[in-house]
Amino acid sequence: MFHNVQVNSKRRQPYITQVSYDNTLKSFDKDYGVLSEKLMECADDVLGRSEILSAFASTKWFTFQLNFTGGAELVVLRDELTEVVTAYQEYVNEINRLSEDEYYPPFVLNDLMDNYVGYLDLICYCILLHREDLLPKVFGWIEGTEFDGEDAVIEELLKFFFEGRPELDEWIWEKPYRGLLDAIDNDESKARSRDMKKYVGGWYRNMKGQALFWGKHDEITDSFSPYCGYWAMCAAAFSYLYDINDSSYRDEMVYPKELVEFARTVPRAVVTGSDGKSVLRVLGGQACPRAGKWFSPAKEDSYRHFAQNEQMPEFPVSEYGTTIWQWVSD
Repeated sequence: MFHNVQVNSKRRQPYITQVSYDNTLKSFDKDYGVLSEKLMECADDVLGRSEILSAFASTKWFTFQLNFTGGAELVVLRDELTEVVTAYQEYVNEINRLSEDEYYPPFVLNDLMDNYVGYLDLICYCILLHREDLLPKVFGWIEGTEFDGEDAVIEELLKFFFEGRPELDEWIWEKPYRGLLDAIDNDESKARSRDMKKYVGGWYRNMKGQALFWGKHDEITDSFSPYCGYWAMCAAAFSYLYDINDSSYRDEMVYPKELVEFARTVPRAVVTGSDGKSVLRVLGGQACPRAGKWFSPAKEDSYRHFAQNEQMPEFPVSEYGTTIWQWVSD
């Protein structure tokens, strides 16, 4: 179960109060009890169980985000992210038991902005909290569905952790994510920082009329909070992965600067895929996160040894595009 937070002194955004936070968690505890009873009652109803497990997972995910916004310690959240991913995995496992006529993708990313942002944020939390070990499961939830290899934002994140991801020039949501893609597409570091600042500054405004979570802070009462935070998590993940100077936008309310600082001070971990293969990738121009042999598909015969913290070269004229180095062995 998640740890409670002393919200009033530690909250990362100003809207949530201690009373609302405490009562929201109490409400969720009652929900867990009701859902547990229903789950036992429909042991042989796969569709019914999948719907209940979906509610379980969504509630755990909401609680996790509320705790981050409320001020929970990042090292605590790092461990508690396992509970969220485990809950969603149980939901996905149940969906996979459905008949062909009843089956539906566990994450439908093109019908509701909230579903897309939720899935994208899960990936970003895994990256920024250095829970790379959870990424194969999170990716596995869309693997083989119609959303696998269909969105440039997601693929730009996944390519740092999985081999063979496609280079895309298409995305599911134009607004606001076209601005994010334009920012990371810049070759010049100052331009990246400038465009990312513009994206972060307009992120919440551009969610109006698209996301149901927009404006939920106005609906907070002492008894319950439908708001769990407004965070441009993908801006944080890309600022970390692309080593973008975030000094001009780090104090924007929707930018989780503490997560970026945490990510930058903790070594990046190897991702082990379902095939048992280990992958560690880093952008050219950055410091080598792990001593050993590396190669880049951006240049032939690039295979070489780097010492830890040695700068990885860039190949700006490469037809391959962005220079990404991949760790081979110690």
